[in-house]
Amino acid sequence: MPLLNQIAKPTLIIHAKDDPFMDHHVIPKAEDLPPQVEYQLTEHGGHVGFIGGTPLRPEMWLERRIPDWLTTYLEASS
Repeated sequence: MPLLNQIAKPTLIIHAKDDPFMDHHVIPKAEDLPPQVEYQLTEHGGHVGFIGGTPLRPEMWLERRIPDWLTTYLEASS
């Protein structure tokens, strides 16, 4: 991912180690990322799966994570 170091705006990247399309070869080194990029690497999640909880009560944590992350920037700008 050669363009990651050019990102100038705050950016959240969520990636799973078990993503079948973007395997371990694309995982950047922390020192290659600019400070405004938050790279969250999870063990599981597949390709946009990111399901937690239990089989009877699945929890789509990605649906909470993104608004939580955005809230920081929305509150700072108001």
